[in-house]
Amino acid sequence: MPSVSVDGLTPPELLHYLPTYRVLICRCCSYAIQPGAVARHLKEIHHLHHLSRRAFIDYASQFELDRPADVVLPDETQFPVPLLPIQNGLACSFARCDHLCVTTKRMKQHWMTVHHIAASDNGGFWDPVPLQSFFRGNAFRYFTNPALLMSMSSSASSDGLTSTTITTAASSVNHGEPSPSQMLITTDAGLLDHYQNYTYKTLSCGPETDDAFQTIVPQLGTQLPFLLHGILSCAALHLASIDPPNRVYYTIQSIRHQDQAAPAFRWATMHVDSDNSQAVLAFSFFLVVYALGSQSTDQALFLSNDDDPEDAPSSNWIEILRNGCSMLCPVWTELITGPLAPFTTLWRDDLGVTTDPKDPLLITLLSVIPDHELESAESLIYRDSAVKLANAFSFIKNCGPSPSIWDALNSWPMRVSPDYLTLLKQNNPGALLLLSYYAILLRPLRGEWFLEGRVMGLVDQIARRLRGNCSAQIWK
Repeated sequence: MPSVSVDGLTPPELLHYLPTYRVLICRCCSYAIQPGAVARHLKEIHHLHHLSRRAFIDYASQFELDRPADVVLPDETQFPVPLLPIQNGLACSFARCDHLCVTTKRMKQHWMTVHHIAASDNGGFWDPVPLQSFFRGNAFRYFTNPALLMSMSSSASSDGLTSTTITTAASSVNHGEPSPSQMLITTDAGLLDHYQNYTYKTLSCGPETDDAFQTIVPQLGTQLPFLLHGILSCAALHLASIDPPNRVYYTIQSIRHQDQAAPAFRWATMHVDSDNSQAVLAFSFFLVVYALGSQSTDQALFLSNDDDPEDAPSSNWIEILRNGCSMLCPVWTELITGPLAPFTTLWRDDLGVTTDPKDPLLITLLSVIPDHELESAESLIYRDSAVKLANAFSFIKNCGPSPSIWDALNSWPMRVSPDYLTLLKQNNPGALLLLSYYAILLRPLRGEWFLEGRVMGLVDQIARRLRGNCSAQIWK
């Protein structure tokens, strides 16, 4: 390990004692030093001379330190442990197995050597969890929030859903947002309760969809587990956004439920019938919210990874959603007359607007196409997407002062061609330019919890990627 200078630091500034666990943390290294190893740590890691080490050793000697094997791990109220880094890790889903690691490669090796099963990706063989470790070297051992492991164990015993109920702040009131200091919701029943009291209101467009989101959709979820997982994932994500102290915990819960829902949803989209069509339609809404709300702040909406343009996790959900909705076409007549009829109006086929060739926005967007490229393949894709974007602005204007996220998504991302999405993955300047204008359309919605900070982040990312490849005139 490279040396880390501790020049100028006092013993309390470098070494921090955690009495709950009886360990001494090196602040510079972010891990605990084993009993009897303080002098060696100071010498080999921080290269302190004998005389300089004396004060640190004397300071450390006043604390009672447990051996690594005797350290008591944190309970669900104590995780994460302060001063220790948190890593994205994996927990084995085999019954009563507590194996933890950080890579799928090691997890697959574990399944083969311990459980004698060839594990595969997306097969339910592991769950994402946050990991920490007190020590390094031969005492290295991962641990996580035990509440996550208990929840996952309960999930495995009942089709992936826990049924234990608890009393939460959400169930004691009927209106308003829960306080960030509310009791931690540790069961799926608690998540469902939160959804039916709070989250559904943030998704509904008004009275016409309130009953569908609050009552009908959860009822459908009791028949098709993938939909219930989608509901719970959305509720957990909502809690993560309004309860910062427990954000990591709720985010993990959201990921867990979404991972359990995704395979069944994909299968359902390929086998749509009268029995599952309503659930597929309903799940599409939760898929959107999860995709928008679960991305980290360093992932821009709709954009690909800078390091790998072909890997576009931020736009894959659009393709899944478009494919899922197209699969519903054979049963659309049933849907528009069924209990989720209000949802079908949100994915309307006709926006009710016509293209105006004199639209100033459209004229501006089309003016960037060089004359010598008017008939090129990329220009034709750009022109088609620009016309649809101008129509989207007209549609949103007709929606009045309070358009919904569903209006915004249905007006353009659901209508552009796959060729446009391909150009966007490649950071094509024209495709990026259109997306920047679409970000303007999203601005009235930037206060939604699943879009918080994302719209301006998108504009910043686009500006960085264009890097002068677009005329400044177009921004005026």
